Amino acid sequence: MHRPIRGMMLLLLAAVLAGQGQGELTVIPASEDVYLSMGEESVSVFNQSDSLLCAINVTENDVIENLTREISYPGVPAVQFNISGQNFSRDDMAVLLLKAESIRQGSDPIMVALLTIGSDWDESSDYTTFLVNILPAWNTVKNNDASAYSSNTDGDDVFAFDVSKKLQDAGAQGDRISFLLEAFSNSSAEISFFSRESGSGPCLVVMPYPRTDGNATADIANTEELPEKMGSTANLSSTLQSSNMTSKLQLSNMDSILQ
Repeated sequence: MHRPIRGMMLLLLAAVLAGQGQGELTVIPASEDVYLSMGEESVSVFNQSDSLLCAINVTENDVIENLTREISYPGVPAVQFNISGQNFSRDDMAVLLLKAESIRQGSDPIMVALLTIGSDWDESSDYTTFLVNILPAWNTVKNNDASAYSSNTDGDDVFAFDVSKKLQDAGAQGDRISFLLEAFSNSSAEISFFSRESGSGPCLVVMPYPRTDGNATADIANTEELPEKMGSTANLSSTLQSSNMTSKLQLSNMDSILQ
């Protein structure tokens, strides 16, 4: 599984690069973004919005203590980037950043999963076009292939995903790359990300990996917050695993939609 990269770590690396003048930092803003509402029997596409809703609804029905769970996804963001003319090397770091306007959740942790999807769509595409582009990624999720998705469980306002390998693979195949984000939790939760129309939308940040000489090591070692923040990530990941939320992505109603 690709591990999430903290926004704090990204800033530290950027500072190291700026201080050493080792390379340039490239920012690629999203060229297209929408969010899909996937109910039990229908799919709707929302574009030209200032926010991208990433949400899960979990309902438990108590029928003589025989509990059943109904899960739906009223918000599933899709984000596309134009990477034509970009040259990515194996030494480059690529991070997808999204800024949350608001986060609402219950007592259970929330995880946001990131998957690569097809890029044959734009903001004016209908829901059938999106389903065609989502289907390959969905088949991967059904096979429980954890290597195909990334996750962020930090709880910060800025979500950061390591997409270095994904970007290198996409650059060798075409001029666009697209991602789908889905929320997972044992209870209802939602995150509202800023869209590109807001001026603070999703972006890719690409930079050469810094040389870890003495100065860089000293700068990172003197940052006292980093170990604490990384520790909180491990604790939350442990909580998610204990609830079996990460062992298998349960998207049964979404499966019926895609079929």
